[in-house]
Amino acid sequence: MLWTDERLQQVIAQYTPVLYLHEEERYLPCSVDWYIKRSQLWLEEPVEHGAPRRTLLLDSGQVDAGKLLEVQQHHPHHQLRLEIEPLARPGMPQSELDEVPLYVVVKEVLNKEACVEAVEINYLTFYAFNGPYTIGVFPLAFEAGAHDGDWEHFTVRLDANAANMVGCYFHAHRPQDGQWLPADAMPKTESGQPIAYVAKGAHGLYTSPGVHRRAWCAVNDHCGDKGPVWRCKNCILMEPVMQVPSRGTNLQGTFQSATTPAPAKQLDVQVDLGGVDWLHFKGNFGSSAAPHAQGFWYFTAEHPVSRTWFQRVLWHCSPATQSLLDI
Repeated sequence: MLWTDERLQQVIAQYTPVLYLHEEERYLPCSVDWYIKRSQLWLEEPVEHGAPRRTLLLDSGQVDAGKLLEVQQHHPHHQLRLEIEPLARPGMPQSELDEVPLYVVVKEVLNKEACVEAVEINYLTFYAFNGPYTIGVFPLAFEAGAHDGDWEHFTVRLDANAANMVGCYFHAHRPQDGQWLPADAMPKTESGQPIAYVAKGAHGLYTSPGVHRRAWCAVNDHCGDKGPVWRCKNCILMEPVMQVPSRGTNLQGTFQSATTPAPAKQLDVQVDLGGVDWLHFKGNFGSSAAPHAQGFWYFTAEHPVSRTWFQRVLWHCSPATQSLLDI
């Protein structure tokens, strides 16, 4: 497919999701640059026994994308980690919510004949902090799961000409734990943008407000429609359009008749095609690997099937279906 800059910007802007945050959300999203400026850069060296040996390389306020890559070049075989100041964990101010960017990856999905069968757009969200889950009940309750740096993503699947939406994938925590919705069942704004609901604290993406059961009902996610609404005005394409092999999808064929045409209304979304300076940083944002270093999901088509309720709740560790084409 021939992608002009104008066409690429138009398609990304048309399907930019509107994200509903929970009314009790304490940890708002931020830009990666905002996070980097408020972080220390640490080097970690493995030792034979015990925790890694840690060395502070750059203090908070000294780090930028250029220095990240420079340090990485000098320490290619060591783990680097960005650790944000604790006071910055709540993220960017709510008054700036719509200015927080979504990071975008566009993929042409190729079938076995090397022809484009679909176009997928990953919209990545980033948070400075993933809040804890409360597990159990008082007086035996305890908190777990909190960590610095939190990446999630939402995927829009379009037809081969990027003219119509086939469906969307709501990623929640692990790449295989998400859910597909066909286009005609998607919650959408009046202008046709898909809507997703963000879990309180943990920031997984869901199809509706309410309680979403997970892992034996011990670590449930809570979504709402009464909190801040993130209507992103700035998308950043992380790198040029890539081509990836198909993994199949239960949307293709079954829901092919459910495609919806692209919104006609011009949206107030600016799309920057210039990429990001930190793209090739292979270290960690807190406890989370950079997208490029997460490997599998970033460089492939989206997970082909939805995680069932049974798998999410009662068989959380069940193996994922990596490809429908091999079944």
